[in-house]
Amino acid sequence: MRFIRNPALAILASFMAPAAFAAPAVLCPATPPPQPAAYVAHIRDVNRSLGIPPDYTARHHLVPQPEAKDLVQVPRDVYGRKVEMVAPAAAALKKMFAAAARDGVKLETVSGFRSMAYQTHLVRKKLERGMSIEKALAINAVPGYSEHQTGCAADLTTPGVPAADSSFAKSKAFGWLERNASRFGFHLSFPPGNQYGYEYEPWHWRYIAGSSRP
Repeated sequence: MRFIRNPALAILASFMAPAAFAAPAVLCPATPPPQPAAYVAHIRDVNRSLGIPPDYTARHHLVPQPEAKDLVQVPRDVYGRKVEMVAPAAAALKKMFAAAARDGVKLETVSGFRSMAYQTHLVRKKLERGMSIEKALAINAVPGYSEHQTGCAADLTTPGVPAADSSFAKSKAFGWLERNASRFGFHLSFPPGNQYGYEYEPWHWRYIAGSSRP
């Protein structure tokens, strides 16, 4: 390291050095790190405005999820709309789609990254149609707690199966995912009877860094 003669610069360098060599945050970890207090307070305010019971997230073992910033595009959804995920999840998804195609299985995206604001919109629209908050939260994740906002999760389907439909569980594509998705780091988040209070979602798969296998 170059010797710094100016004492003020030396002090500044001593503060900067740890940050310069700090390891970057891991994207898509198995467990999200604690989120900043201001962000958690914002989530709480949003959920209060929706009428979500204050103890709902604790009762369903939910933790605040970070919102992705740097996103890359993955295959467009079944409606032709752009779909994005964080880079490691996007790369793994593309490899998984290619492997499925080689086995004669066509996978399609339904959604990837969804912001907290968009998740709030989904829940609010259901409430405006007269759906109870309990039913709405069995279908859509609590804003601020959705795996979609991390950019690490994708909803998938296959030709002939409606988007986000339970019939996907009976498809050839789902069977392929059950056998092969973990090779690429993808895992089914919400199986039947999951602890989070969500309905069974055979279409929802989350990428977890470091969990891929040969």
